[in-house]
Parts: sequence; structure tokens; C-alpha cells
Amino acid sequence: MALVDDDEVVAEYSAVVTRTNSEGVCAVCGRLLAEAGWVASDLDAVAVAIGPGSFTGVRIGVTMAKVLAYALDLPIGTVVTLDAIAANLPFSEALVCPLISARRDIVYTATYRMHGAYPERLSDYEAKGIREVLEGLRAAAVAPEAHAGGLAGGPAKVLFVGDGARVHKQVILESAGDTFALGPDWCVGPRPAVVAAMGRLAVSSGRARNAFEVEPFYLGRSSAETAQRGAVSCGRRA
Repeated sequence: MALVDDDEVVAEYSAVVTRTNSEGVCAVCGRLLAEAGWVASDLDAVAVAIGPGSFTGVRIGVTMAKVLAYALDLPIGTVVTLDAIAANLPFSEALVCPLISARRDIVYTATYRMHGAYPERLSDYEAKGIREVLEGLRAAAVAPEAHAGGLAGGPAKVLFVGDGARVHKQVILESAGDTFALGPDWCVGPRPAVVAAMGRLAVSSGRARNAFEVEPFYLGRSSAETAQRGAVSCGRRA
């Protein structure tokens, strides 16, 4: 969770947990506001990572964002969690492939090329087996013109980030060669300040939603998913 004022990060809290509850989210929100010297009426927008990810974590994060936005009559900037994880690596010259762990060997994923601080998505959001993901990216690196996902002309290197990269580290390293690399462990999830920046961009570019329009973004059934924290961020009212 984060509070931002224009481009300044005023307060930020992040934790990797296996259990999420609404009481804990509310407590963190209240503490951040108090430490920043803000009150709820200072907020002018809400940003939220809408998934894919843990069914419970995403649902709690989205619900809290909707309640806050409805109570204060604020717009919501929604951010796909995979986009936010990719944005942890601005200015990367390699392709960035976030992996969010689901059940067994399934991951939620997409592939990105970084344009400065923001990612350009080159493929669909998908739930796929990790070996299928690796095989597809390896084939694209060898013959990019034959790849339907838009990787043609891109760099051959692929950087894997997210909790799925950590879970499937051994498989990735065994398949690596000179093509694949693992990103830093701190890229395991979306950084709240990054969600805030991307949500602010969504609002300022006319893509804001109201509390009744926002829904979680799931890929696959809830039973397929492992626990992962949702991220909620807020901007200050001018």
C-alpha cells in the first residue's frame, strides 16, 4: 500500500504474506494516513492491482479499493498485476516475463518490452504450464519472425520475475542457455508505488473507473491460485 503526491512517494508499505485479511489492510491504510499527516479527504484517486493472482488476495484488495472509492467519491485507476510486476524493471534491455505461480506447474504470464519506465505488453495474458512458456519463448528467440505474440525484432534475452520465477527457478535455469535469466528476488510482486504511478496514469489518460465498474481480473479458477497479496495505492487530493 502506498500514498503518493504527484510524483512523490509519501509513504509505502509492502509485505510478502501467505494470508491476507481485510482488517489488516484497513489497519495499514489508517497507519499510513496517520504517519503521512493525511486524512481521507486528502485523497483524490485510488489505484489497485486487479490480478491475476490469489483469488482471496485479489478479491480483498479490489473490494477495499471499491469501498474507499465509493465512500469518498473517488475515481479508480486499475492495473493488471502482471503489468505492475514488469514495471519493476524500467529501462530493461531484455524482454521481461513476469510469472505468477498458480497450481502445480501453471503460471500466469505475459511478455513485455520496456519503453523507459513503462512496459509494452507483447503477448496475451495467459495461464500456461511453465515448460510451455519456456518452449514458446525459446522458439521466439530462435525464429522471432514465426512467433505470433509480437516478439519479432525484439532482443533475444528474456528476464523472468515474480514469485513464479522463484518457484520454478530450477526449471528455468535448466532451460536457460544464453537466452533466459532470473530477475532479482525483490521483483516477486507489484510494488505499491508502481501500482500508484500506473493507476494515476490510467486516471489522467481518461481510463478511470468508478466503484461499480471495477472487477477482479482472474485467469482460471480460484482453486488454481496460490496466495499473493493485492496492492492498493492512493493519491492525494489537490
